[in-house]
Amino acid sequence: MLRRDLIMDVGMHDGTDTAYYLAKGFNVVAVEANPALVTAARRRFASEIEQGRLTIVDAAIAEEKGLVRLAVCDGQTIWSTLDPDYVKRNSRKFRYRYLEVPALSFEELLLEHGVPYYLKVDIEGMDMLPVRALRTVRERPQYLSIESEVSSSHATRDRVDAEFAELWSLGYRRFQFVNQRKLSRAVEPKPPLEGNYVGGRFSAESSGPFGRELGGRWLTIRQARAQAVLLRFKHNIGGYGGRWRGTPVGFAYAVTRRLVLRRAPSWYDLHARLGN
Repeated sequence: MLRRDLIMDVGMHDGTDTAYYLAKGFNVVAVEANPALVTAARRRFASEIEQGRLTIVDAAIAEEKGLVRLAVCDGQTIWSTLDPDYVKRNSRKFRYRYLEVPALSFEELLLEHGVPYYLKVDIEGMDMLPVRALRTVRERPQYLSIESEVSSSHATRDRVDAEFAELWSLGYRRFQFVNQRKLSRAVEPKPPLEGNYVGGRFSAESSGPFGRELGGRWLTIRQARAQAVLLRFKHNIGGYGGRWRGTPVGFAYAVTRRLVLRRAPSWYDLHARLGN
């Protein structure tokens, strides 16, 4: 059953997005695998939990229920992951340790809590697991967002295309890429288009505005795929872990970005909307 008052925050991390969704007036189911972050969130949101507005699920999302080894990156907790490719990329700069944590399938969450109005997913390389789980329910979130493979170092173009193919098969027909590096420029509309007006600024580590409050233009799948090709190329040239970053061309591009444009490499969330 679709619940228009519900947002699912899959990859709660430090609770920044969860706090925003609660302030907007939505009920929230937040999923987080890192036990230390869960403990901190239970203290921070004790009142909302008691009121029944927030449910925190302390588990990783996996193919099936059980125990899994979570790679925890204490130096950059947002990079904790089940994906060995992410660990390999980030181990050049940060150290990981491993914890055994409970895991469950996203289908279980949908059965227990219903289908959310908006589904936000950011679980470092595993984002398509909750998206594929939507095949098991008749209704779909009106809006969803994932951290796209366009800015993932180990992804091929086939994996980027697979994101669009899966979303299209589920009924999503309009798309937006959001540059997370530029979220501090995002402005919440007033009067609001989603829930309450909150105000304040967004950080690059947050997911930012969602649904009708996204400031950009919704694209057709053809337009979005064309943009994805360009974003993928830019990442390979100058993004973190980009395959051509160490080449003379990549080095020149990185220097130009840093010294002339004064921009750090970006990463992108892909938002999708049901129907036309």
